[in-house]
Amino acid sequence: MEAYKKKLMVRVFILILVIMIFLAILLYNQFGASEELKESLGFSFQCGFSAAGLLVLIFWLAKYRGALKDETKLRVLFNQENDERMKAIRAKAGVPMVLILSIVQIIAGMVIGYFNETVFVTIIGVTLFQLLASLAVKFYYMRKMSA
Repeated sequence: MEAYKKKLMVRVFILILVIMIFLAILLYNQFGASEELKESLGFSFQCGFSAAGLLVLIFWLAKYRGALKDETKLRVLFNQENDERMKAIRAKAGVPMVLILSIVQIIAGMVIGYFNETVFVTIIGVTLFQLLASLAVKFYYMRKMSA
């Protein structure tokens, strides 16, 4: 269990770093960006994505820190992550590769969004479809493998 605690501490550290990046993006967008930049679609998406990502990451951070402080929560979280049935379902749904590729596509879309809005919308649309397809496969196998 000590190895898992160390793993969670590394996750907490990474989450804090990403939270700081999102905060920096939001602060720049609020106080440092020009008016011309603020009117672009890519900029609006970047603000919304950063704000939503910040909320999700704060939730995960609270969950992990709570588990590090309480042995019962730590054991429950460990059991959830190491459930063989869920590992099989995640593998069939393409996790973590689909998530990694989706993050790369979203970052590429945010960069491209400053140059071409049509390509931006296409990349984000493809990414959403990819995530929804993975989610559908995950739900399908969760129902199929629960019986």
